[in-house]
Amino acid sequence: SALSECVGQSNPPTGRLIWAARLSLADEGGIFLYDIIIIGAGVTGCAVARYLSRYEGRMLVLEKAEDVCCGTSKANSAIVHAGYDAPEGSLMAKLNVEGNRMMAELSRELDFPFRPCGSFVVCLDREMLPDLQALYERGVRNGVPGLEIITDKERIREMEPNLSDQTEAVLYAPTAGIVCPFLLNIAMAENACTNGVEFRFNTTVTGFTRTEEGWLVHTDKGDVETRTVVNAAGV
Repeated sequence: SALSECVGQSNPPTGRLIWAARLSLADEGGIFLYDIIIIGAGVTGCAVARYLSRYEGRMLVLEKAEDVCCGTSKANSAIVHAGYDAPEGSLMAKLNVEGNRMMAELSRELDFPFRPCGSFVVCLDREMLPDLQALYERGVRNGVPGLEIITDKERIREMEPNLSDQTEAVLYAPTAGIVCPFLLNIAMAENACTNGVEFRFNTTVTGFTRTEEGWLVHTDKGDVETRTVVNAAGV
């Protein structure tokens, strides 16, 4: 497992940020009760686990695969989007811009590679220029900084010499970047683990039952009780 070196360490891996000491909690009868169970150890589940690990409480991540980053998180484009493509006013637009702004500092805290290389949307046909303009205007309304439509072909070629000679214009988003999806996911999981979050792999959630305390989570390895469930199981 990617977390095998993290489990049991008294000191965090180099470059990892540690927020708080943790307490193990059980109810008065001694029956094990988690405060929070997070379903899914992809980038969303591990980011939630990492954030919540700054607080005291017993937390558990359940993952059906054998390690973190085995589902959708391993198969994305690795682009840290600027935020111009998401519908105006949507939660995706809000999180694109805010998440993009956070990424550089996060990469330093957790010691994973992030390259803010910028991105181009390339227009090869002058008839498509209105669509490029619409993307630009949507990005401005979404709060994306530094957006620019470039029509100077010499400048475009200097910035990216491998573009087609048919390029008419580009939408340049300087805040876009790329990241390693695996190392980002693993770094968040390591930090959460070091802060006391538990991980159970090869464990499939099969259902839920409401209880007085919260939820009984049914898995193929037995039941687990928790006050709160965070579903980050993906699609």
